[in-house]
Amino acid sequence: MQERRRERITERENPASAALDTRPTREVLHIINREDRRVAPAVAVTIPQIARAVDWAVKAILKGGRLVYLGAGTSGRLGVLDAVECVPTFGTDRVVAVLAGGNAAMFRSVEGAEDSAKQAVRDLRRLRLSPRDVVVGISASGSTPYVLSGLHYARRLGAKTVGLTSNPHASLQRWADVRIVPVVGPEVIAGSSRMKAGTAQKLVLNMLSTATMARLGRVLSNWMIHVRLNNEKLRKRAQGVLMKAAGAPPAEAANVLARSGRNLPVALLMLLKKISKREAEGLLGKGQSAAEVLRAALAGGKRLIQ
Repeated sequence: MQERRRERITERENPASAALDTRPTREVLHIINREDRRVAPAVAVTIPQIARAVDWAVKAILKGGRLVYLGAGTSGRLGVLDAVECVPTFGTDRVVAVLAGGNAAMFRSVEGAEDSAKQAVRDLRRLRLSPRDVVVGISASGSTPYVLSGLHYARRLGAKTVGLTSNPHASLQRWADVRIVPVVGPEVIAGSSRMKAGTAQKLVLNMLSTATMARLGRVLSNWMIHVRLNNEKLRKRAQGVLMKAAGAPPAEAANVLARSGRNLPVALLMLLKKISKREAEGLLGKGQSAAEVLRAALAGGKRLIQ
């Protein structure tokens, strides 16, 4: 019984928010804000574990594998959000998410989906999960049957497994090779893990995917060089990168960006090395990351970036 009480931190009542319904609006907001301040320090404690997961994800993707998020409810939706954003931000489809209940569960509650252990296995098989992949099981309570089953299956298959939970004694950790456990304490609304626990999950997933893409060379300095230039705002941002990195005037940056097929690494190489689109594409296709190729070109042109 004592073990179960320890497992259910996310279900405990928070003394700081007792009688919340009787408090004036500003006091309610101050209480929520004070509790939210606990999240970032709790995540900071888990950086060694996040770093290990990042290193695994980098190796997996270099070998043709994927970073796979697995979750239900709020946890699963946060996984979907991070994975979907990796496509336009980093130009990659190697981060994917599996949500209990499927696409419909993104917009409405699919009752019972999180309790289906067998469905998790079916969903991962449909994804063609392989030993090359890294699976991140996301569950605030750490006891969601869908997530536990999926991690168990992934581990038996030989894939690396990561568990992300806010309960330090959660069952989920049994099936996780790496355990990321930001302990944020009980929620302002008992059991509402969309709050602090959800915020912690969002921070960890942001760190995991962003650091992985930086290590893979899909970021140059702090620029999104693989961003998909599908609107005017993003095209202006890419033009700004060309102006800063290559010293190109606005008109030339816009012209080269258009001639590159709106491919920022290609455009930057075209400017730095005074070469054609085809030659730039050839240099970028030789196996090095785009960031490595671009840094070499910047060094050759005596233009240094941090």
